Amino acid sequence: MWIWISRIVRSLVGVIALVIALALFMYLAKTREVAQHRDEALSLPVVRAVECVTRPIARQWTGYGTARAMEASDVAAEVAGAVVERPERLEAGVAVEKGDLLLRLDPSDYQDRVQSAQTRIASLEAQLSGLEVQEARLNEQADLLAAEKEIAERDLQRAKDALEKGAGNESQVDAKLQALKAVNRNRAAVLSQLEVIPSKRAETNASLESARADLRMAQQNLARTEIRAPFAGVLQRMDLQVGEWARVGDAVARVVDLSRIEVPLRLPQEAGSALKAGDEATLTVEGPATQTWAGAVSRLAPESDASIRSMTVFVEVRQQPDGSAGTLLRPGQFVMGRVVSRDVVERMVVPRHSVDVDTVLTVVSLGPNDPTPPTGASRPMIVQQADVNVVHYLEGRFDRVSPTETQWAVLIDRGISSSRALHAGDLVLVSNLESLRPGDLVDVRVEGDGVAASARGDGPTGDQP
Repeated sequence: MWIWISRIVRSLVGVIALVIALALFMYLAKTREVAQHRDEALSLPVVRAVECVTRPIARQWTGYGTARAMEASDVAAEVAGAVVERPERLEAGVAVEKGDLLLRLDPSDYQDRVQSAQTRIASLEAQLSGLEVQEARLNEQADLLAAEKEIAERDLQRAKDALEKGAGNESQVDAKLQALKAVNRNRAAVLSQLEVIPSKRAETNASLESARADLRMAQQNLARTEIRAPFAGVLQRMDLQVGEWARVGDAVARVVDLSRIEVPLRLPQEAGSALKAGDEATLTVEGPATQTWAGAVSRLAPESDASIRSMTVFVEVRQQPDGSAGTLLRPGQFVMGRVVSRDVVERMVVPRHSVDVDTVLTVVSLGPNDPTPPTGASRPMIVQQADVNVVHYLEGRFDRVSPTETQWAVLIDRGISSSRALHAGDLVLVSNLESLRPGDLVDVRVEGDGVAASARGDGPTGDQP
């Protein structure tokens, strides 16, 4: 029985609670405040746009390369010898002038060779002088013997005349004939000695020239014992110390001229048809401390690399080696180079990030069939899509188009239908690009608005491409 009573009590409690809850709900429903409906206009998304303009554009190319010194030398020993002197100040990183002494080798052996060559030359010159004296004496003897021959011939003729007249005898004629023959023999001997003088002189002169060549070589080798800087530059290294032996051809130091640096840049093949020697270039080393250097194209490689469709352009940078060490372009640095052609053409430009797979989003004024914009929009316009043909990209500033953009796409209208083509003066969206679609209504803010006439070329722009 108590079980049934307990069940009845619990049921009554549940029913009472339900009735109380229902009554509370009805009370709250009757006393709640009714919200008033307000027909508020939805606001349009505010977007930024720039005007598509035509500009004289200089074509730019970007490539990479490793800097190298246009003048660098591994100074080698031209003679062998022990190092006897090395200036104390010479260490890696020290600047040297052309002709500065780097090392001095032991000169004693080369001094002896110079002395030996000089002695030989003196001996040969003395021999030449002796030949001159000998030739003069032989000429004098030849002249005397010629006179004696004339006398002997006259004496012989008188003896013959006297014999024919009966006043002489044959023994006198024979004596005169023997005297004439003796004179002829002596004269022939003298003339024979004179004949060999020129050959002896020639032989001695040849020996003298050889000795002089040996002397010049010995003097050069003696001078080569002083190893000097071939040009002004900075020491990269010094390889020998005092007391060490230098062999012929061994590198003893390396000197680098930092005033002229060359960078071979790898650029696309089409750069070869537009670039010329003298075109401006800017080199940049990427990193936390970005540094740039101005240079110019010095020459172009005659051949292209067909495998990677590139060519090499050589950029030369001139700098002052005595400037700040942190601002110098050094050989071995890997740099990015931007080369600008001097030839310019009129091209349309738009911000690079506004281009999506050869299309851009533009905005145009609302037409009679377009939706009515909500109140409060300052410049309501409708989004459309236009096709573009990007010929190349460039980095620069067009402040009157957009003071914030630095990366631009350069366009040509070749191969695009006129109905879908982008035209100069069109407004190109540069914000909210991911969320907008053609047909959307937007509230437009044009960058550079108020100077659009100048941007179209009606006045000076001050742009810096």
